[in-house]
Order: sequence, then C-alpha cells, then structure tokens
Amino acid sequence: MSPLVSRALDIARGEVGVREVGRNRGQRVEEYQKAVGLLPGDPWCAAFVCWAFVRAAEEMGEPCPIPKGGAVNKLWRRAPEDMRRMGPAPGYVFIRYSNPANPYSLGHTGIVESISFEGIWTIEGNTDDGGSREGDGVYRRLRPLDYVNIGYIRPRGYLDLVA
Repeated sequence: MSPLVSRALDIARGEVGVREVGRNRGQRVEEYQKAVGLLPGDPWCAAFVCWAFVRAAEEMGEPCPIPKGGAVNKLWRRAPEDMRRMGPAPGYVFIRYSNPANPYSLGHTGIVESISFEGIWTIEGNTDDGGSREGDGVYRRLRPLDYVNIGYIRPRGYLDLVA
C-alpha cells in the first residue's frame, strides 16, 4: 500500500475506543461528521472513513485518495470503476448495503486492516461489539468475507507488490 494509505490506516487505528456521547454525537464523532458535511446526530461510519483519509492526505500534502461522502452508497457511487474491487486488501474501504439490490440502500463501511483465514479485520466507526451498522463507537472487528456484499474501494495511489 502507499504511504498515504498506510497513514490513513494508522490514523483509523488510533481512533479505536472513541465512543459516542449521546446518539451519533460527541466531540470526536462530530469531527468525523464535519469532514463530509454531516450534521451532529447523523450516522457516521462513512464520515469516519473519509475523515481518516482526509487527515492523512492533509498531513502528507496530497489529494485525498478516496471519494468523499457522508453516506455509504455515495462512497460507492462516487468511486470510479477503476477504483472498485471485488476482493479485499489492507487499506481498502469495504462497502456493504442493507439491500444489495437497491443502489440507494443504507449500508455500512470501514477500512480493511488485514486479512486472515477467519475473514477480514476492519476498523469501523458507528458500530459496536455486536457488529451493528448503528453502534456507539470506533471498533476493530472481524468480519466474514461474505459480510461485504457490494465491494471494496481501492484508494488512488495504492501500491501493489509485484512478484
């Protein structure tokens, strides 16, 4: 992965343990929401992902490598075809819709941290210990591969290893 994507993943890891104060509120949560123009109280999983990438890009003086959007379906719709992938890799953004047949469906997103035999390890905002898409904080989660029912966004500038 590129240094920028690696930095975004590190930033996301540093947020594990952040919790809401109220429902979809709290100082840190509202920073995530503000990064994409959401209001306090709005669902914020996509805002968290964008915030991590925006912050990394600003630190490194580079453009943000993913589309920005406060809704999961906007992230996917704004991602050009060449950024869409069907399989995971560390640093990719996963996309899940509640109703895969509806491109405007509610959904959930996060950043792939690593891949194991059990599934994908992710860093996600607005989830909980049970894996809800409307949770209470930032968590590290283990998701089965079939949890992701839409695809993955490969950030621009991602450096693949060549054998």
